[in-house]
Amino acid sequence: MRDLTSQNDLAELFGEREAVLLKHGAHCPISAAARDEIAALAAARPDVPIYRLEVSGQRALSDAVAERLGVAHQSPQAFVLRDGRA
Repeated sequence: MRDLTSQNDLAELFGEREAVLLKHGAHCPISAAARDEIAALAAARPDVPIYRLEVSGQRALSDAVAERLGVAHQSPQAFVLRDGRA
């Protein structure tokens, strides 16, 4: 699992053929449960690239993802991306 912290990371995410993205809040209990589920997915499917984006610490990246995917942010959110599209 990889944390998104830069525009380069974002470009890598959108360049994957298939990937999973979790947008989450660091202090939200609902997000904590989502992080646990994504961690279980990562353990079960090590072949799937999985990315995490902590929205309060990476607001600009979160906004860029929302704009690119055309989906307003709500936390938590999980996306399955194929060729850079949800």
